[in-house]
Amino acid sequence: MGKPKPAALEIRVLPWRPRRRKIKPDDLREMSTDAMDFADGDDSGVVLVVGILVTVLVFVFAPIAAVVLSIMFLPVEAGLVLVLGALVIVARFTGVIPWTVLVLTPEAEEHERYRLLHRAVRRVRELNGGGRPPVVWRWV
Repeated sequence: MGKPKPAALEIRVLPWRPRRRKIKPDDLREMSTDAMDFADGDDSGVVLVVGILVTVLVFVFAPIAAVVLSIMFLPVEAGLVLVLGALVIVARFTGVIPWTVLVLTPEAEEHERYRLLHRAVRRVRELNGGGRPPVVWRWV
């Protein structure tokens, strides 16, 4: 193995950083309702029977509806993914989404951003002393 290069062209597959979403327990408590509030009154037997029938219908027809809807919307979803992928590639090569040069130092990793690919490749070659620039693929 050769000696490690001090710089590489970093290509992030997803150019954005996903955020973790957390639900606060207080929000859940405020939005929840008491299930027994619906069964109060004289017609609680009717509510129980209707509730059981609706539950059975949901358990029977929900998987069928999910399969039918997934088959119906598959071409739309595939087309949307292709269009968004093409837009991300065009944005990357036009400089809207910058290219990242990863500079490895003994202390830490540094990132430099360049709008155009040839400038990023030139910077990697300067830091490495020429040759082919190594490429690092990351999801985020």
